[in-house]
Amino acid sequence: MAHELEVFADGSAAFAAAGKPGWHRLGYTAPGPMTAEELLTHAQLARWNVRKVPVGQVTDPDTGQTVTAEEDFLIVRTNPHTGAPERLGMVGKDYKIVHNEEVAEFLQTLVDESGAVFDTGGSLNGGRRVFVTMRLPEPLMVGGFDQVDLYLAAFSRHDGWGAFTTVATPVRVVCANTERAALRNHAAMFKVRHTGHIAGRIAEARDALRLTWRHGEAFAAEAEKLLATPMDVKEFRQFAAALHPLGPDAKDLTRRNHELAMRELEWLFTSAPTNEPIRGTRWAAYNAVTERLDHRSPVIGRREAAIVRAERALLDDHANSKIKSRAFHLLAA
Repeated sequence: MAHELEVFADGSAAFAAAGKPGWHRLGYTAPGPMTAEELLTHAQLARWNVRKVPVGQVTDPDTGQTVTAEEDFLIVRTNPHTGAPERLGMVGKDYKIVHNEEVAEFLQTLVDESGAVFDTGGSLNGGRRVFVTMRLPEPLMVGGFDQVDLYLAAFSRHDGWGAFTTVATPVRVVCANTERAALRNHAAMFKVRHTGHIAGRIAEARDALRLTWRHGEAFAAEAEKLLATPMDVKEFRQFAAALHPLGPDAKDLTRRNHELAMRELEWLFTSAPTNEPIRGTRWAAYNAVTERLDHRSPVIGRREAAIVRAERALLDDHANSKIKSRAFHLLAA
């Protein structure tokens, strides 16, 4: 299923960020930290009134007879621009709605008095999926100078698919690359199915996500090793070829595209300004990969490239995440 940052008829996007604009140029940028209410309002996530509407009775087109659908419900929201009701999905009687306001409240309660601040929020795939993130107060420092911030991100769905999910993810500040590859297992993730309530799960979530700080420290330690390990251009080319192997039967167009990708990766490794302080290391090699995937990789189709790349960086379920993970493992081996 395709995922899209929601863009309304007036051209505004259901996205907000605090402090600095998203590189994808979409949505609202606040001059500083936002409250939960401000984030939800500016990201156009407020007052959706997501609700279950019983299907009731339908007519069988073959027999013309009435069929009662007592256990089937439509998920409906109020469009924040038009005020019209919109169908988002279909669910059963036990499905529990998690309102956008509850997503923000859950994160706020989860971090308590830690000093975390709301950072981004938005709507994807026509309102079927929403996210809210908070930036934690203590960044990681790789090599004493390469800053990696830690974020908590909550994802909820209004289409009946998937659980309410909270994850922790580190982001390298200099180029906003998501470093999900470092969080190698589900100790940094907490899920609640939509058949239960999230409000009473705070303590459980804290226990699960408390391990995140250990994973963050482990990530910093592994990144330090990559930073301390030199890599020359010849080694980088071998790494890039292993990461993106070219089959012996590849067509001419595939070979040309592969060559262009290898050249771009090598330029990012050897010459990109974002890699200046870490150049010539395995850490620079990893960040060359993530920068290309998040900001430069080709976009096929008619959709705006900035939107597609924004989705790739935001979502864990894109194939790019697997490439990042493989790159990290190859370099750390």
